[in-house]
Amino acid sequence: MNLKKEQFSPDHKQTKSLVAAGKEAASKAVRHSKALDLTITYIENGFVYEENAQGIKTAIKILEKKEPTISLTKGMVLHAK
Repeated sequence: MNLKKEQFSPDHKQTKSLVAAGKEAASKAVRHSKALDLTITYIENGFVYEENAQGIKTAIKILEKKEPTISLTKGMVLHAK
C-alpha cells in the first residue's frame, strides 16, 4: 500500500517560497557587500568568520554551546514576565 506523506503545514507552498526568497536575498546581499568592498560576517561550523571582498576568511570567535538552565516537559505552562 502506497501512502502519501502528509505535509505538516497547510501552507507548505508559501513556506517554501519564503525560504527561496530568503536565500536569494542573502546571496544578493553578499554580492553587493563584496562589490562595495565590505566585510561579511557569518557563522559556520561553530565559528564566527569574517570574510573580506577578496574572499580571505578570518576566524573571529569560537561559539560555545550552553546547556539550558531549565528542563521543559510536555504540558508545562510557561508564564512570561
